[in-house]
Amino acid sequence: MMKLQRIISIVLFISGLSLTKGYAQRISFVSLEAGNAITAFPITGFPQLFYSNFHPFVTVGTGLTWNEKKKHAWEQSFNLGYIYHRFVQHNILLYTETIYRLNTGKNFALGVHLGLGYLHSVPATDRFELNADGEYEKITNLGRAQGMAKLSFSGRYALDRDWRLTLNYGVLMQGPFVKSYVPLLPYNTIQLGVQKSLIRK
Repeated sequence: MMKLQRIISIVLFISGLSLTKGYAQRISFVSLEAGNAITAFPITGFPQLFYSNFHPFVTVGTGLTWNEKKKHAWEQSFNLGYIYHRFVQHNILLYTETIYRLNTGKNFALGVHLGLGYLHSVPATDRFELNADGEYEKITNLGRAQGMAKLSFSGRYALDRDWRLTLNYGVLMQGPFVKSYVPLLPYNTIQLGVQKSLIRK
């Protein structure tokens, strides 16, 4: 657990430095995405997003562009997310992503995202324990600290100079989930969103 806390602290520290430097460079966009997250094997579980359980996944974020040329760009995003896994857990996510963007046309772009960050898991059901009188009583559970990693692929379409539509498919790993038999819990995610440019060209 101490090792996980160190990793999380390092990730958040680096994110803070990047965001501070990003403000000096100027934050270039804000975004809102919503969709589904299901527990399934990475990639092969993709079809289940459309017929299996629905677990809402919402993300708000901002970001900056490190470097951009005519067809290529490197970006950094900073995101706050929430997943409701019915009957299991509420997940609060705080993470950063490094993004490679390929501009494939006047209005279209493709992206590859690699993210790391902190995930706070709160049980979605009440928990009870046996007290000294032999009775079950409800216990307070504020959740536990987890780590997360996310690999995703995105498409983006520019509606005009300021607004873009986004579609993002990702694989999110949560851990350690249950050390004894599920150390890493994989989610397949899909989100549709909007992104607003903050840079006037």
